[in-house]
Amino acid sequence: MKSRTPEVTVIIPVFKAHRTLGRALNSIKKQTFAYERIEIIISVDDGLSYDEFKKLDRNIRLLKPSGKIMTGAGQARNRGIKAAKGRLVGFLDADDTWSQNYLKELVPIALRYGVAFAKTEIFNNNGEHVCLLDPGFNIQIKHFGLIPGSYHPLVIRKFAGPFPEGPTQDVIHAIRLLKKIHYRYKQPLNAKYELWLNKSSKTAEKKFSKLADNSYKKWRYYYLKKNNIKMYYSDLEIIKALQLKINWNNRYISSRSKESFYEFISKKIKFS
Repeated sequence: MKSRTPEVTVIIPVFKAHRTLGRALNSIKKQTFAYERIEIIISVDDGLSYDEFKKLDRNIRLLKPSGKIMTGAGQARNRGIKAAKGRLVGFLDADDTWSQNYLKELVPIALRYGVAFAKTEIFNNNGEHVCLLDPGFNIQIKHFGLIPGSYHPLVIRKFAGPFPEGPTQDVIHAIRLLKKIHYRYKQPLNAKYELWLNKSSKTAEKKFSKLADNSYKKWRYYYLKKNNIKMYYSDLEIIKALQLKINWNNRYISSRSKESFYEFISKKIKFS
């Protein structure tokens, strides 16, 4: 009997992720969306073995690079996109989780508009709630600057890639998706991407904010140079959002705070 094409492919880039990957996979398994319609691609980027996870679940495919490793999360996601079989593609980091209703709420929206985003809830290393990134009913490009953080899309496969290189690849990828659909998007009310502040993750390193700051400046320059003759409204919105991102990073860096970036901004903005 011919196997059924999955409705959703979930791509998880992994780099030294053995400790947290099981929790991420378990959150997919607990979805109220039919699990048999989900394909999971573990995109390996550290050269280590993750066979133990594949043995536990036939929905899981291991994707190992044929070339060099340590290419970064964006390139690991791009390899996953090329291998994906689902109508829709979702992205989950190995140290994060999804709320149980994540796919059930996002799938209909993604099929209708081409892309869907959930709210992002931040937890600290002790599992305590830090803040909820909630742009309201209509998510727009400006929210990436007004509400600093990242949002993770569920997207139809033809829109899924590629991710650019660099530390802010997920933010730029999401902004480009919103530009493609011209704001024709309504946000689900309850679904959440659950981002865990893991001390061993790249984003938890103090130097990451400086790397992100340089990356945002590079992308702002790209859009300014691209539009030096005629400024398109959507690109102007991107430039404004990137400048706000730069401003937030500069505030965090200059504060020399020992807190994480999200813990810092949670005290500066009124979050849920």
